[in-house]
Amino acid sequence: MDFSIVRVNKNNYAMFDDLVFRRLNGRERIERERAEAGSFETAYQAIDNENLSVFAARRDDKMIAWISVVYIPKVGRDSKGHLYIDELYVDPAYRKRGLALALLQKAENLSKKMGASGLRLYVNTANAEARALYEKCGYQPGGEALFMENA
Repeated sequence: MDFSIVRVNKNNYAMFDDLVFRRLNGRERIERERAEAGSFETAYQAIDNENLSVFAARRDDKMIAWISVVYIPKVGRDSKGHLYIDELYVDPAYRKRGLALALLQKAENLSKKMGASGLRLYVNTANAEARALYEKCGYQPGGEALFMENA
C-alpha cells in the first residue's frame, strides 16, 4: 500500500482533525460538521511546541494513522531526556499494512536525531495486539507501573 509519513502542521491540520473525528465518531464528517469545526488556533499553538511532534500516514488526500511523541528533557549536566510515545493510532480499515511500524520508525529516527536516551511508552495490558507490535519493534516491559491521572 502506498502512503507517506508527514509531519502534522498548520497546512495539513484540517486533514488530521478529520482523522481524529473519524476515530472518535466512527464515520466521516459531513460538510456541515466540517464548517462547525471552527478555528484550529489552539491546536496550532500545540503543534508549534518544539518538544511535540505529530506525524501522520497519508494516503492520497486522507490521513489514516498518526503517532504523537513528546520529548521530555532531563535536568542536570550531561543528561539526556526521553522521547515518549503519547499516542499511536491506525484507522481500523488500514491496520496490518505496516503503518504502525513506519510511524514507530519515524519516532525512532527522531529520537536519534534529538540525541534522546531512548523511547518510552505506556500500553494497556489488555491491548494484546499493541503489546505484540511493540515487542516486535524491540520494546520490552520495564517493570511494573501504575498509570495514574488527575483529570
